[in-house]
Amino acid sequence: MADRRDIFVQTGFGPVRGAADGGVAVFHAIPYAAPPVGALRFAAPVDAIPWRDVRDCTKVGASAPQIADIVIGGVMGVPPPFAQSEDCLTLSVWTPAPDAALRPVFVWIHGGAFNHGSGAWPCYSGEVLARRGDIVIVVINYRLGALGYLQLPRDDAKAAAPANRGLLDQMKALRWVQVNIATFGGDPNQITVGGESAGGASTLALLAFAESRKLMRRAIMESPPVQTQSVDRAREVARRFLSHVGVPDGDVTKLQELPVSAILEAQRTLLAHAVASGDFTEQFNIVTPSVASPKEPGDVAASGAASPIPLLIGTNQDEANTWIAQNEKIDEATDWDIVEKGLKALGVAAPLPADAEAKWKASGKKPWQVLSATLTEAVFRKPVGRIADGHANHGGEAYVYRFDWRPTPQARLGACHMIEVPFVFNNLPNWRAAPMLADCDPSSFTVGSERNIV
Repeated sequence: MADRRDIFVQTGFGPVRGAADGGVAVFHAIPYAAPPVGALRFAAPVDAIPWRDVRDCTKVGASAPQIADIVIGGVMGVPPPFAQSEDCLTLSVWTPAPDAALRPVFVWIHGGAFNHGSGAWPCYSGEVLARRGDIVIVVINYRLGALGYLQLPRDDAKAAAPANRGLLDQMKALRWVQVNIATFGGDPNQITVGGESAGGASTLALLAFAESRKLMRRAIMESPPVQTQSVDRAREVARRFLSHVGVPDGDVTKLQELPVSAILEAQRTLLAHAVASGDFTEQFNIVTPSVASPKEPGDVAASGAASPIPLLIGTNQDEANTWIAQNEKIDEATDWDIVEKGLKALGVAAPLPADAEAKWKASGKKPWQVLSATLTEAVFRKPVGRIADGHANHGGEAYVYRFDWRPTPQARLGACHMIEVPFVFNNLPNWRAAPMLADCDPSSFTVGSERNIV
């Protein structure tokens, strides 16, 4: 662009160069911690290594190593176009200007079930929000899968591999924002932390700690899966993983020496086993209790521990369609057992009322639609309601939403998990190929028009 120009900011670790264009300056791949490689592969994040020369931050950085996710791909469209590297503890900043204006700050934590995703996705671009809202947007990367959440035997603050390293990364990023964001035109006392799916669950987990609560003024949780992973389940997942990589004793030194490709291949094997067995709880997730999450985050929030922080929390009307509706062969299933089997496979304790089957037959809905609605209610809506009620009952502010928009009444995915995100960032053209939009042309409407009011 004709008005594109270099722009410089001094961070606590060294100077960075970004690019200003169209009234917004963007800085990509700013390190908030040292690369978690070698002896740091499974360690808690540590400070970035300072630099003296100006660091080029005009290009999108690498994302955390991960295997492809067919579910996200089937909803969002084409595979995300980003490079992967263990040197991924970086963030991007969009700001109207790196001045002394002290603008509100929005820190976004991407989703992806703690195993996938990236802050580099074009759909998370903060350009429009920064420009139209006169705010500073920060989007972070953090460790995923085994690198971020593999549970090893010793879990304490001094361990070579503490639990929930991905969550520790997020805390480290928030501390960086607190210290540095004023130099980018942001107000360290007006930080809102938010995310969708695993990002929403991560925000919820961050609320469970007094330390990270001090680093935020408000919190937004979109479709957070509240259920964490028990220590026993995490250890079973670890046993399978360690057996596959040939380090059954969990020796951290040996794990540090593995090629990252071996780690990802083990994750692929675990996923294949989950698909074959129908048990999708065998994935990496936040582990509780642990040193980085001593209590269930949902319980902490519902107890009023975060009552000084206003919450915005909600769900989409057809959350579970993201996983269920993509399988068109499921239309052929007419057996009511699919509902109970589906709940069991996903580890959901949601007993059905005695008259559930009779009501289903009278409704004319297919079993998969009942399963989807039941999962949406059990996994998302009820836990979200409990958190909001508990927060409000203890004197906090809680604002609850439900997102019902769908591109057409017949759209198979409906108002599925993730469909609200392009509206949040108001960059619908970046989602043009997403199947969840069902060929609806994003350029034909804008956020805030009558066509988008549910």
